[in-house]
Amino acid sequence: MLKNPLLHDILARPSAPAGVGNAVLSITGDEVLGAGYKVPIVGGIPDFVSHAPPHDCALTFAIPLDERPAAHVLTAPASGDRPVPDWFGEAHCKFRVMDEAPRGLLLDVGCGQGNRATFETLGYGYIGSDISFNSGQRDNTPADVDLVADAHRLPLVADCLAAINSTAVIEHLYLPYVAVREWWRVLKPGGLFVGSCSFLEAEHFDSQCHLTALGLYRLLRSAGFVVEHIHPGLSLWELHSYNIYFGIPFHSALGRLHKRVYLMLSEFKRAKSAREKLFRHAAVFNFVARKPAHAGDLSRGPS
Repeated sequence: MLKNPLLHDILARPSAPAGVGNAVLSITGDEVLGAGYKVPIVGGIPDFVSHAPPHDCALTFAIPLDERPAAHVLTAPASGDRPVPDWFGEAHCKFRVMDEAPRGLLLDVGCGQGNRATFETLGYGYIGSDISFNSGQRDNTPADVDLVADAHRLPLVADCLAAINSTAVIEHLYLPYVAVREWWRVLKPGGLFVGSCSFLEAEHFDSQCHLTALGLYRLLRSAGFVVEHIHPGLSLWELHSYNIYFGIPFHSALGRLHKRVYLMLSEFKRAKSAREKLFRHAAVFNFVARKPAHAGDLSRGPS
């Protein structure tokens, strides 16, 4: 029996050829059948990783992908009139777009400890997916993992999700271009994609693909997403304050002060605007994107 019954009708063979990938898999007491390899169910969680064979994948790109984001894309979403409630345990910049989006199934891809309470309170059907049963990156509480799967080859039918959340995942992937196209595949037309990606954050947990705002934009566009927002999260001084100030008391406050003084001096010297400096010195970028609702919607769809 599956821990999360929402998976029953959407599990599919990973990396199946066209026309086969939407075949729903059958489930016995302790195994998922039809995936092409052994998929045990451990504590109600199907494990599509431990016995997965190697997989080859070919992608086709338009070269060069020289599209640049319009100015309105490089802004944060409007906060709206409704204040962010105390129970919302994600980045506050996500609240309005997620609160106003159509509800349905939400995949928290690379969920780590996960955040089921927040997304279910918002009205989404929560599915936590990670490469392992418990990555233990946040605390020692049980992880909100429902599905052990490789983000590059999700065992889900196409067009089944209303939303995907990806918090600090892209920088850890082997091939982000493969994974982001896979996430595009499983989203419904018009589906929401929100998350964050490291830029000047230090290497952590084998991170390897830290992206500039332009790199993140072109990654999302190459998969076919319409990109609505890319904006800086914490600055490098704020995120690295413990190391910059040798862990002295009030290092977080010093990091925030460093940021304000730096931006003020930049404006005074008129070398670059504070906004440009923030993009050059962001530790993390947040983003909002959508799968086009219709085939002709400003999309460079995947080949």
